[in-house]
Amino acid sequence: MGDVLAQLPIGGLSAGALVGIIVVAILRGALVPRQQLIDKQAECDKLQAANDKLLAALLQNGVTTEKLLAGVELMNHAVADLQQMARQSDGAEP
Repeated sequence: MGDVLAQLPIGGLSAGALVGIIVVAILRGALVPRQQLIDKQAECDKLQAANDKLLAALLQNGVTTEKLLAGVELMNHAVADLQQMARQSDGAEP
């Protein structure tokens, strides 16, 4: 659409032709009403904020999961040590 406008002598066009060009541009999606643009920007901002909250929650979840895994690993070592001590004490006492 921009190439066509660059070739047109805008000064020589009638008001009806200019309105027609604007209507065609709107229908093709080249021009959008200001309120629609503002609404779309607000929607994008809202989605960005929700995305930021989600990423923060996922990061916190990852940290919590790492802490849980470290605790489980420590517990597994403790259980293994207790089992080994139990086997040694069973073997030491006839």
